[in-house]
Amino acid sequence: MPRSFSCTILFCLLLAGACPAQTFLFVSPNTRDYLSDEDAAGSLNSFEQSNFLAVAKYLGKKVCGAPHIFSAEGIYEGAAENSSLITGCKNSQAQYLGALLGRYAHQKQILIFDPAPTRRSDERLLIIEFTTDHPADTVKHLRQYPISGATVLLQGQVFRVYVWATDHAEDTAVHSLADGEHGTIREIPGKGTMIGDKSRIVAQHAFDRRIAAYERVHHPPLSRLLWSKQLHDMLDQQAAEVPR
Repeated sequence: MPRSFSCTILFCLLLAGACPAQTFLFVSPNTRDYLSDEDAAGSLNSFEQSNFLAVAKYLGKKVCGAPHIFSAEGIYEGAAENSSLITGCKNSQAQYLGALLGRYAHQKQILIFDPAPTRRSDERLLIIEFTTDHPADTVKHLRQYPISGATVLLQGQVFRVYVWATDHAEDTAVHSLADGEHGTIREIPGKGTMIGDKSRIVAQHAFDRRIAAYERVHHPPLSRLLWSKQLHDMLDQQAAEVPR
């Protein structure tokens, strides 16, 4: 994940119909800084991405039962990266799975958003949906709006945009995007949690602590698999789903 996050992050094309009780887990396998949009898009077809999605599916089934795995492209100020979205896990499961994947992929930070429909707060996940006749140009087009970060998925010509907002600082930009693309917006109240650290070494220890705490009361421990040949050689062409 990028070295820092602003209080609002934009997420595109991710499960507009998701169940409000499930978490949204965002994890990237990328460790390179300042990839271009083109390089990030190309990385979606890399072994790194394919392996990561297969590992996420394999571990996710063991932790959550039936998670949903989606390939994604993360877009941030001046940079981009290949990424993923995982849904279908309870909060504690998502934190464990996220820590496992963060540790496996040598990440600095992961994000978990936990919907809470009755929570009264400015913090929300804003969902924008729109269609485009030029999907190949959409990432470049999204950069015209002053939104600090994005994770992009595409289903045909349909984009769905999720914005994690802890306040209303980027509401105007989000509405401008929706209005400009003739899209719709809905909101999911809840709580977002960043796990990790800006330092990769410190983040490693943060992930290890969460993994150890979970495995003290849940078995079997999956952390022993993280450096196995089984995971590092794993591929599954059906690991990533297409958003509906």
